[in-house]
Amino acid sequence: MSIAALEAKALRHWKKWLPKKVAALRAEGRLEEAVHGAALLAQDQIEHLMTYRHYPEWAAEEVALKQFILLPPEGDGLEDWEREELAELEREYRKNPPIAF
Repeated sequence: MSIAALEAKALRHWKKWLPKKVAALRAEGRLEEAVHGAALLAQDQIEHLMTYRHYPEWAAEEVALKQFILLPPEGDGLEDWEREELAELEREYRKNPPIAF
C-alpha cells in the first residue's frame, strides 16, 4: 500500500473515530505531519513483517493498520443506547449473580 493510500485511510478513519485528536492536531498545525508519520511507520512495519517475518502482504497490512492507522475510537466507542443497555444488563447481573457450585 502506498504512503498516499495509507495517509488517506488514516485521515478518513481519524476524522470519523478520533475527532478530538484531529481537532487538537489541527489546532497545533500538526495534523498533516501526524498523518504522514503514521503512514511512514505503517509502511515500515509492513515492509519489515514481509521481509523479515515472511508475512504475506495482506497480513502485514492488517497488523500495521491496526497499530498505526486504524486506531481505536475515542471514548468507549459506544452509542448512548448501547451504553444504557449495558448498564441495565449490569444492574440485572448484580441483582441476580450466577450461583457458584
